[in-house]
Amino acid sequence: MATWRSWLWLTALGALACGGVQAQLLADYFPEGVPGYGTAPGVTVASRARPDYDPPGIRMDSFVLHPGIDESLGYDSNLFGGAGAPGSWVIGTRPSLLVNSDWSRDSLGGYFGLDDERYLNQPAQSFTNWTASLGGTVAVGRDALTISVAHFSLHQARTDLDALPTDTPVAYRVEDARASYRANFGRLSISPGVAFSAYRYDATTIFGVPTPQSYRNRDVVQAEVTTRYELSPDRNALLVTRVLNSHYVAPQAGQPTRNSIGYQVLLGLSDDSDGVWRYRVLVGWEDRVFQASAYKSHQAPIAEAALIWAPSAMTTVTARLTRSIEDAAQEGVVGYTYTAARLVVDHELWRNVVLQGYAGVQQANFLQGGGTSNGVSLGGGVTWRVNRNVRVAATYDFTDQHGSNSPTVQTSGNFTRNIGLLTLRLGM
Repeated sequence: MATWRSWLWLTALGALACGGVQAQLLADYFPEGVPGYGTAPGVTVASRARPDYDPPGIRMDSFVLHPGIDESLGYDSNLFGGAGAPGSWVIGTRPSLLVNSDWSRDSLGGYFGLDDERYLNQPAQSFTNWTASLGGTVAVGRDALTISVAHFSLHQARTDLDALPTDTPVAYRVEDARASYRANFGRLSISPGVAFSAYRYDATTIFGVPTPQSYRNRDVVQAEVTTRYELSPDRNALLVTRVLNSHYVAPQAGQPTRNSIGYQVLLGLSDDSDGVWRYRVLVGWEDRVFQASAYKSHQAPIAEAALIWAPSAMTTVTARLTRSIEDAAQEGVVGYTYTAARLVVDHELWRNVVLQGYAGVQQANFLQGGGTSNGVSLGGGVTWRVNRNVRVAATYDFTDQHGSNSPTVQTSGNFTRNIGLLTLRLGM
């Protein structure tokens, strides 16, 4: 397994902990390098292997271990996401361990990571996340079976899109298990798969008032079939069909259940060749039907797209688009249509110095007349690879978010936020 993946995950985790506006999507926390959870397509200037500067890892028999730790110091200008809200200095500590097999045929990978954020001026806002995952792939003739499990112990900040205006971050846990089988028939392959995710939320307070969050507890089962047809080497036509069942295990007394079934169909193309253009584009439609008659069914176009343009060996431009229907945090709101677009430019100034700039937009359109919430983010940074074991990065993120004025949706309101971080990364 390429050693850059451990650093890619460390970088992503740091960005998620302290970066711009985001929705609380489980896929954002999937660790690269673990079979069943590696979802980021394509290699960019920032993520590609650099043997002279990548941590070599520690070999133990037929496994390679990639331990690492990030230590960050920075300032968050608007910790609560409100007009005139206070800022705080923040210290982040993120140790991790990625383990991969070095077998010629099958594969096994595991990951453990900790994300501790200490807000010096607002200690009550401090939190600790941790993630553990294990996955493996077994070759069955020309076919492949992949099984993976993960635990996520996370917190939702009030500055997230679709977040409640809580006094402290909301703690929650996710247990995730998934399996898929890829059957190859020459140029045609069919991959059925199933995934189960159990979400459990702790109680919180809003303006000092105890507020239970058990109404958000749910079990989600997703079954899908992905059909690929090879048009040419590394170029495929794709058809994805999914059924998603959301079952809320602790519904609010006197309120209609938020249980639902969603049906998705997506068509697309992928190009994973090492050319100037690489892409994976899926567009389609979802029909979500709610069990309670009080909630009418919802239909919306959906998309999962990533496009990488490499105009030179020194620069890559990555565009990503996501559109989906998500479960909402708000009481009495069954969900929202989530749309996000992001553009990232990576440029290699020198062999060991990489610059990055990005811009992103996000929007949540709440169902059943719940209004909207919008976010715009801009940022950039520079990473200096001192040697194979040491990196230094400086990043800046700006966020502008506008909450809905709908009486049925509680959000943090309108705010701007600036975050600057200096990060030291050590890896082996």
